[in-house]
Amino acid sequence: MTAQEPRPGWRDSRRGAIFVTAIAGVAIVVGLVIATGGGLGTTAPTPTPGDAQAVSPAFTDLPLVAVPPTPAVPAPTIGVTVAPTPASGSASPSASAGVLANRIRIERLGIDLKIIEGDGIDAPINKAAHYPGSAWPGAGSNTYIYGHARKGMFLPLWKAREGDVVELDLVDGTTRTYVVDQVLPKVPWDAMKYVRPTATEQLTLQTSTSYHPTSPRFIVIALPVP
Repeated sequence: MTAQEPRPGWRDSRRGAIFVTAIAGVAIVVGLVIATGGGLGTTAPTPTPGDAQAVSPAFTDLPLVAVPPTPAVPAPTIGVTVAPTPASGSASPSASAGVLANRIRIERLGIDLKIIEGDGIDAPINKAAHYPGSAWPGAGSNTYIYGHARKGMFLPLWKAREGDVVELDLVDGTTRTYVVDQVLPKVPWDAMKYVRPTATEQLTLQTSTSYHPTSPRFIVIALPVP
């Protein structure tokens, strides 16, 4: 008995089914490309050095330290975030003493900014902020000033070095002079010890190292000139 011949159009129908399946596969791939923003494996753009979202050169060759964010901490402003506000009663007992400062100047770094009272979370634009509850110059404790890592603000702080002179203009018309004693480029974002009162007078300056909320902070500690 001879084999039955294929029905007319059988091969054409099979080819048509294969063609339709191929077209459907292409459509799925195209859909995935569109859904991923233009290409599979696309990554976020790298920040431009010197931009508001730049990364400190101290971290170009190692991964940033990341601490899981705490839900209770408000979302930070890009550029700088200070550690969470200290618990009630932990502020310096002499925070109300001393003389208020209204300007900070670091000539070698080109920093010259007005100082305003901050909220401990967001940093002002084109100004530096005094951390609430920290001391003022002359109070014998820790004066904490922070600012954005942006051009025209605290970005040059990344180039600070021991021996740099920091001047605070006070509201009584005098100037308080400090000399940089420590440069700490990799301080965990929630390291509260740097905002706490100190047994002797010091000036603590802080800015960010990256646009990531929990990236390390760049801290500079200066001591008053006798």
